[in-house]
Amino acid sequence: MVMSGIYSRKLKSRALDALRIAENIDNHDIAMFLIEQAAQLYVKAAYFELFGVKVRGHGIRELLDLLAKDLEAQGYSELARELRDFVADNRDVLIMLEEAYVESRYGESSYDINDVSTVLRVVKSLIMLLDGLVNRVKLG
Repeated sequence: MVMSGIYSRKLKSRALDALRIAENIDNHDIAMFLIEQAAQLYVKAAYFELFGVKVRGHGIRELLDLLAKDLEAQGYSELARELRDFVADNRDVLIMLEEAYVESRYGESSYDINDVSTVLRVVKSLIMLLDGLVNRVKLG
């Protein structure tokens, strides 16, 4: 079931680069957009690494739900539960992240350093969770 290769490494690299830029940019709106993009890319990389399918879409909760459903369908119910628990525990932050996809570029509201710090912390935790899930699937 586990796929690997250039595509997933490329997406992960782009995601981590976006996070590094977000951490060092003064424009909080653009930082939020970059963090959102990083989260999307990393989820899509993990999904491809596990299932060999390039996922479309940009709603982070939708992407994580798809990953959880497919993990469960493959017999990884405990890993799916961990992922769903993460989404439930971080629901408000993930919603803010999804809104940032549009609002950070076209909206009238602005984000501040606290928003950026909160979202950055959650996305870094998500990345660690995804890496752990992929490794546990690989190890069987």
